[in-house]
Amino acid sequence: MPTAPSLRHALLDDTAAALGKDYLQQLVNSLARHSGAQLVFISQQLTLPVRHVEVIIANTSAHPGRYALAGTPCEQVILQQQAVVHHSGVNRHFAAEQDTAWQSFAGWPLLDKHGHCMGHLALFDERANVLPDTLLQDIAPFATRAAAELQRLEHERISSSRASWDALHSHFLRQYIQGKPLPTLLGDVVLHIEQALPGWLCSILQVDDTQCLRPLVGPSLPQAYTALIDGLAIGPMVGSCGAAAWHRKRLVAEDLQQHPNWAPYRELARQFALGSCWSEPIIDSKGKVHGTFAVYHHAPSAPTLEAITVIEDTARLLAVLMENDANRQALDSRTQWYQAILQNAADALSIIDMEGRLLEASDSLCKLLGYSQAELRQLRLWDLVAHRDEAELREQLQHTSEQGETFDSYNRTKNGDIIEVEVCVRRLILDGQPVIWGSARDISLRKQQERQLREQATIDSLTGLHNRPTLLGQLDALLASPSRPGLALLMLDLDHFKQVNDSYGHACGDATLTHIASQLRQQLGPHDCAGRLGGEEFCILLPGTTAQAAQRYSQHLLDTIAQQPLQFGGHSIALTASIGLTLLEPGDDSRSLLARADMALYQAKHQGRNRMVMLPP
Repeated sequence: MPTAPSLRHALLDDTAAALGKDYLQQLVNSLARHSGAQLVFISQQLTLPVRHVEVIIANTSAHPGRYALAGTPCEQVILQQQAVVHHSGVNRHFAAEQDTAWQSFAGWPLLDKHGHCMGHLALFDERANVLPDTLLQDIAPFATRAAAELQRLEHERISSSRASWDALHSHFLRQYIQGKPLPTLLGDVVLHIEQALPGWLCSILQVDDTQCLRPLVGPSLPQAYTALIDGLAIGPMVGSCGAAAWHRKRLVAEDLQQHPNWAPYRELARQFALGSCWSEPIIDSKGKVHGTFAVYHHAPSAPTLEAITVIEDTARLLAVLMENDANRQALDSRTQWYQAILQNAADALSIIDMEGRLLEASDSLCKLLGYSQAELRQLRLWDLVAHRDEAELREQLQHTSEQGETFDSYNRTKNGDIIEVEVCVRRLILDGQPVIWGSARDISLRKQQERQLREQATIDSLTGLHNRPTLLGQLDALLASPSRPGLALLMLDLDHFKQVNDSYGHACGDATLTHIASQLRQQLGPHDCAGRLGGEEFCILLPGTTAQAAQRYSQHLLDTIAQQPLQFGGHSIALTASIGLTLLEPGDDSRSLLARADMALYQAKHQGRNRMVMLPP
């Protein structure tokens, strides 16, 4: 094996120019080549608690793939988070079915910025006593760099997944706004999740007015099982879904044969080969429990952090859809009742001549607009219709047909308010003269809900800033501008955010993100734009700015965050952030801008945090 300096220099020469996955591959190849080791690989742990790891990068295709940790030297590296070297007898640590000729071993844990082990770098050699005592120390800097690259790859994967889910949720909200029926939409949501996550058996249950469970969607569950759930009353110990709805919080049953809530239903679970059930309540903005979203597996299974995020996000989407559908049904029911009154009592009706005079008006129309019968007869149609002039309305009167038409319009009330109305008009002959028969109903509430739905599809619900798809759309629009004005892009990430969650709870974490979003909004200019990319990461777009102005803005923002601690639950919590800054350069697109800002943010973190870094062109 080469001496320590020559090995370090060789590794540095081979890997210095590489990034990301290329760096990891170059590292294992170079370490194997220069050390003479037969096997060098990088692993990633699969789930908590850590029992298995999976080889993701290796110098040879003949690697162990996914394997159990128990009894191997890798277990000490990952679980105790310390570098280890064995000079001989490594093959004794493997099970008989894993018979190997390995004699020497060296391993380094790969730790993220929070000190959690993501996997390890491992070296195996069939020769005994060939690894120098200084090897662990010599390779340590390369292992640290490998950990950073592994974390970057994981961050990119999570960000990409987060962006995909955000875009998907916006897609479903748009479909609902466009009139797609709720049952069809719920089926589409479940179908997409099951296709994206094989092995998931998803179910949506509704809690009816009698507090009983009613199946809505569950395409992959046996129909006989779904039928047995129908009508089951919720309760504190009723399986996963009944308890989740009752307690208004997530219930995870990792093993249905062991969980106490499933004691009365164990035979049922065994009969239909169901091993686990994770259930999330669907709670709307007013605190009403509409139902539950549940994920079953055939085998006992514990959710990962990523799985919990998917479940929470899906439940939030379902809450928006189900709440607005309930409101729409209430409005439709009320509208049908109003229509019956109109048909029998001639309410909300008017008769208008071709000069725009109101010859007749029903009492409900008077109430809608705030005028008396006598006052309405003194007015013309253009006195009551907003946003349209007299000439346009006269022309519409002339072209109204006997078949009639229905359209949305705006009326002006007596006190000056503008209300949105749905208008039905038809030409009639009255006393030998053409007149227009019309009816109107107030649709302001429905239109307001539609606008709220559109906003929910573009706004991050926690912070009130733009969500990721909307912010990236704003960035693309700026870059597509013919003038392409100067642009600064800031990537801001909170420092030690996980410690806030661990020390004070997730409610404090949410309050922290809201607090930072408020500070961002206060700093924005009239043409600036800010959004949440996901987690504790934010992005700010400053069009038409200079490098000096962007640096001053960034430093002022960092100072504001550091000088205004969060007040939560009697605690004053000091906060800091790191910023990666980049400027628009010729040939840039959104991907290159974001990548450069992310690289600058990475450097700001590794230079000590609570600072801004701007990469040179």
